[in-house]
Amino acid sequence: MKNLFALFTLFVVVGTTQNAAAAPKQAATALCVNIYYDKSPDSSYWMGKTYATFLQNLLGHFPEYQQIVSPIEAYKKGDLDKCAASIYIASYFDNNIPQDFLKDYVSTKSNVAWLGYSTWKLNDDFEKIFGYKYDHLSTLNRSQLDYKARPSFFKNVLYKGETFFKHGEFSKDQPGQFLADFEQTIVKPVAPEKSQVLATAQNPVTNEQVPYILRAKNKFYFADVPFSFMHEADRYLVFSDVLFDILNAQPRNADKLAFLRIEDVHALVPLSWLYITNKTLQEEQVPLNISIIPIFFDPLKQYTNNPNEELLSMDRHTAFMQYVADSKKQNATFIWHGVTHQYKRQMNPHSGTSGDDFEFFDTTNDGPVAEDSPSYVLDKLDDGFYVLQKAGITPKIWLTPHYQASTLDNIIFANVFSWNVGRMIYYNFKAEDLNYAAANSNLWIESKAANGDALRRDFFKNLQVTTDSRRWNGQFFPYEIYGDVHGQRLIPENLGNSQPFQNEHVTNPRSKEDIVRDAKRNLVLRDAWASFFYHPFLFTTYEDGGRGSYPGDPSELRYILRELKKMGYKFIDINEFMNKNTKFKRPEPIYKETK
Repeated sequence: MKNLFALFTLFVVVGTTQNAAAAPKQAATALCVNIYYDKSPDSSYWMGKTYATFLQNLLGHFPEYQQIVSPIEAYKKGDLDKCAASIYIASYFDNNIPQDFLKDYVSTKSNVAWLGYSTWKLNDDFEKIFGYKYDHLSTLNRSQLDYKARPSFFKNVLYKGETFFKHGEFSKDQPGQFLADFEQTIVKPVAPEKSQVLATAQNPVTNEQVPYILRAKNKFYFADVPFSFMHEADRYLVFSDVLFDILNAQPRNADKLAFLRIEDVHALVPLSWLYITNKTLQEEQVPLNISIIPIFFDPLKQYTNNPNEELLSMDRHTAFMQYVADSKKQNATFIWHGVTHQYKRQMNPHSGTSGDDFEFFDTTNDGPVAEDSPSYVLDKLDDGFYVLQKAGITPKIWLTPHYQASTLDNIIFANVFSWNVGRMIYYNFKAEDLNYAAANSNLWIESKAANGDALRRDFFKNLQVTTDSRRWNGQFFPYEIYGDVHGQRLIPENLGNSQPFQNEHVTNPRSKEDIVRDAKRNLVLRDAWASFFYHPFLFTTYEDGGRGSYPGDPSELRYILRELKKMGYKFIDINEFMNKNTKFKRPEPIYKETK
């Protein structure tokens, strides 16, 4: 898998739409969380839904909570008090918010958070609650530039002694356009002792500081919607940590968990690279996790001119099968990374070769592949599983090639695998004719149930998915998720990967120092992992596109592993983790809509 760091940094092109004292004891309420979003009166409606999806996915880390999702316009008096917590995502400027919500926000004894615009609609009540009053919305400062001659803004978010920061760069496609979610609400202190400043926004050029998150007992305020331009050091991670406070939730993991996967392994990856990987991880006492592509296909002969290697299943390569056997002796975990990790006999979009291209997404048409259907996906998975079984491998974890597939595909992956790993790409969607209550472990391919294939085909035969295919948005996670909007349990990948060069996906190379720096920053976050992936080709020299000072040099990987362990991260046996946690799954969300 190529690095998609920049792709995930820039997934949401705009951030918002314009064009404490301890919490009191709550009354007995249901263990649910209300998610409210703006159903704006114009075409930006998709944005509110997208942000609600991102929040739902994060809340998948807290599977004990029932999610109730609705537009703020559908609010009914007293709804805030029906759940233990509520979160309102105010992404549409000056939206028409029901008066009942404004009144209940002030009076509720349940925890409630307000993200982004329109706090001015609370009038004097905002000042009475937080001891601050609305002043204005921030803008770009084009007169005071940073060291790269970029406009300055409240870029940094200071939290628990660490500095998180928003993305801010000039567009490479549209000269002069500055890509950043620079706008946030500025409040001024009146009686600041009424609330705690949980996080502070800072302009790194002028050093001006203003509150970014306020807490006054059971009320929370965020100065913007923290879901745009996500990246590995973004203030989105601060929000993901404050969720614990909004929910009054405790961390799930006693240790700081770490996870490494070795990426894009197939039968024609040079064995010397693979054995260097195994040796390095064994010496560093780090578990071996291999993302494996069972069938290698190179129809355009970009990788090999040997006709016997154009289409090669892993079980037919004797030396590679010996490597698999040796890896099993090292207790390797195999992650199923697509079937061929490419599509047909075409560039999609790179070379047409396994490991380079998308498999379940058509980049030419910017949408699902033409054949996309439950039977097509299940047939492909059957082909891949047949090869994996011949190789003696029964994987429990699925990794979608380049993280991208249709919503239909992702719903299938959610139900035929017990776990998935990586980042995800989401569309606003509606799924019909799927009996979620009937889903069970017999649908999992790994279960090898005698009638499993028939069960899967019957389960999905009537599945209909409607999506807004014009807009897709990506998300990564700091911690494990026990059910995203597709239903997938997800092992996070929050540190990206070492990337020595730019390409069409990567606008900024990523170094070992970047990975280590972000891992250190994440130490202040509850339950945050240090999860990344590494390509075996990086053991080659800089001249050959790798990171080595000499051919076969693993020093960069050793550096990352050792630095993470020094910080206290523990590289876990992912099978033990899955066996312990597969029992957790969030309940199906409840969706409410306005007419």
